[in-house]
Amino acid sequence: MEASIILVAFLILIFGFSSFKKISQSEETSAPNQDEDLVFVRTQILNGCQKGGLARHLAEGLARLRVSNVFYDVIEIGNFEYSEAHQSFILDRSTDCKEAGPSKIALLTAQALGIDKENVLCKELKDNYQEIELTVVIGRDHQRLFSPEE
Repeated sequence: MEASIILVAFLILIFGFSSFKKISQSEETSAPNQDEDLVFVRTQILNGCQKGGLARHLAEGLARLRVSNVFYDVIEIGNFEYSEAHQSFILDRSTDCKEAGPSKIALLTAQALGIDKENVLCKELKDNYQEIELTVVIGRDHQRLFSPEE
C-alpha cells in the first residue's frame, strides 16, 4: 500500500515538473529570432549499435546544434529496445504524422545529422508522458552521422 502511494506521488511530481517545463518553454518560444519564433523540440536519443557513449555524445552535440530556428531539448538518453539498428533513423512522435507525413523539423534534423529522409519514420509514442517529439536512434552507421561538435 505504501509503495502505491509513493509511486502515485512520484508520478504526480513528474507530471508537475513536465507541465512547468512545458509552460516555461512556451514562454521562451515566443521570443522571435530573425523574424521567426524559436522552436524547442523535446528529443530522445537512443543508442542502437551497442557502442558505449554514442547517445550521450550526440545529445551533447544536439544541445549546441542550431537548425533554422530549432533548439533541441534532449530529455532522455538511453539504449534502443532492440539489440541493434543497422542504420540510424529518426522517429517523428507527433500525433498527426501518420496523416501528414514527417514534420519539417524531423526532416531538417535528419538532413543536419546526415540521416537519409527515407529513414525518418512516423511512430506515435504510447503513454508519451514526457511529450517527446523526436527520437533519434543511432545505428551501426554512426560514423557517417554529422557530429555537431565538429
